[in-house]
Amino acid sequence: MAEIPPLHQEVVLEFPYKHSTGPVIGRFLAGLKEQKKIWGQRVRGQGVVVPPLGYSELDGSAGDEWVEVQPTGTVTAVAVVHEPIEGLHPFTTPFAFVLVRLDGADTALAHVVKDDVARLRVGTRVEAVWAPDDQRQGTIRDIACFRIVAT
Repeated sequence: MAEIPPLHQEVVLEFPYKHSTGPVIGRFLAGLKEQKKIWGQRVRGQGVVVPPLGYSELDGSAGDEWVEVQPTGTVTAVAVVHEPIEGLHPFTTPFAFVLVRLDGADTALAHVVKDDVARLRVGTRVEAVWAPDDQRQGTIRDIACFRIVAT
């Protein structure tokens, strides 16, 4: 009896949806877009959290006052991408994923450093580079990247 090849079919599944940011992240993103300001939220037991969650990860209590933090900070972790993959990574030239503890915050913000990655180390001082006014859309990419601050 002749073998029958298995049937197969390629299928692409799509799940288009819109996700509401909610009042806490919505306010954070509006601050980036409309004010070029970075806002955190004071949370009991955690200090100033950026980006804000609206609650404590420790006990679930609600976030408290909003606090403007500085667009400068200190790198607390670095992962350099030497060979970016087009369509996957935000840049086509070497860059670094970083965690930045912004001045005035007690937690770190995940973002990218685009230039001078060879000089980048834990402890390096960086500052936010804002996207042009006409390109800000209310996303984390309204901060285009961070750059090393000359010391």
